[in-house]
Amino acid sequence: MALLGGIPGLTALALGVALSGCTTNREEVSTQPEYEVLEVWGEIGDASGKSRSLQGIAISESGEVFVADAGGCRIEVYSGAGVPQRQWGRCGDQPGELGRPVDVALGPDGEVYVADFLLDRITVFDRQGKLLRHWGRAGDGPGEFNSPAGIAIDAEGSVYVTEFYGHRLQKLTAEGDPLDLWGEDGHESGQFHYPSKVRVAPDGTIYVADAHNHRIQRFDADGAPLGAWGTSGTWTGQLQDPVDVAVDNEGRMHVADSANRRVQLLDRNGSFVAEWRVPDAGEDGVQTPQGVALGPDGSLYVSDNAAGRIYKLMPPKGCKS
Repeated sequence: MALLGGIPGLTALALGVALSGCTTNREEVSTQPEYEVLEVWGEIGDASGKSRSLQGIAISESGEVFVADAGGCRIEVYSGAGVPQRQWGRCGDQPGELGRPVDVALGPDGEVYVADFLLDRITVFDRQGKLLRHWGRAGDGPGEFNSPAGIAIDAEGSVYVTEFYGHRLQKLTAEGDPLDLWGEDGHESGQFHYPSKVRVAPDGTIYVADAHNHRIQRFDADGAPLGAWGTSGTWTGQLQDPVDVAVDNEGRMHVADSANRRVQLLDRNGSFVAEWRVPDAGEDGVQTPQGVALGPDGSLYVSDNAAGRIYKLMPPKGCKS
């Protein structure tokens, strides 16, 4: 399988601003509203404000942006306008070190959870980067992981972790004690085929980017399937290796539709609303976008792994007359 942004099996991408929200006639796309680009920052490198392989994003209630830099083995923190605040982490397998951090989530108590794809563990820091604890190991049992690819925390502090090669989703306590697990390799409802990131929606439901099934699946907190959206393809509303999803208060889904080189906005029923393409992503085999997250003001943050950039966008509000 090809390597995409460090997670196997996902193809190269590249995105540019385009949108459709009131029509799917591509000849009329130019008459439709667009995402407004508010901020753009970052480039490839090792210094502050640069990165090696941008992955998952989490936004704090105060608007700070936490990003997993898989290639740099670190977590980077920015202001909502892209000003570097701090960073921590180094490559290794000792406590507090990171192997390949691919996702980050913020707990209700202010803790920062990092899913480490390479080390098969979850590492927990405070918001200044102080190590608090880590848990998990390679394996197929409860509380063990086979390449954790996504992490999310619900309002009660329960932790949800997707396993890319394990084809399942686990629910655990904040200390790593297993609570439940569900899923297996397959294509039916409730099954996964190389799942990527997981997100908890404002209403408490769980969304999983089921990457190689080219769909988004939705579950309740006990793992009961509540629906799925997406079929493989390139047309509006179709998906190709979706790797992340951000859900707003209306239930609308912003999907990192990676192999189609775009972010798609779908309504709560999965119908196409809009799309946005990352400019100048290139054709070098690096997957992008990797992460999407909504800020407290409703803006959307997108990680462009190919160029080491983060985009802050404002979603479209409606159609032009």
